[in-house]
Amino acid sequence: MQVKKSVGFVPAVAREALERPGERGFSRFVNDAVAQRLQAIRIGELYTAFESRNGPVSEAIGREVAAEWDGQLDQV
Repeated sequence: MQVKKSVGFVPAVAREALERPGERGFSRFVNDAVAQRLQAIRIGELYTAFESRNGPVSEAIGREVAAEWDGQLDQV
């Protein structure tokens, strides 16, 4: 089931968004973009909840995670 909504775009964003989706179509392109943003919000909420229970993540752990993330990106 799909829910239809009307959304407004800044003209430059609308132009580029209409040019890029290719075969998948504009609706799928926008849906995927919103899904990714929602995932980022949920990850931020998980991080905040973790820190509220465990305290701030140390700089050393932050660097270790960043290095692991960079290593994963190199494999993509």
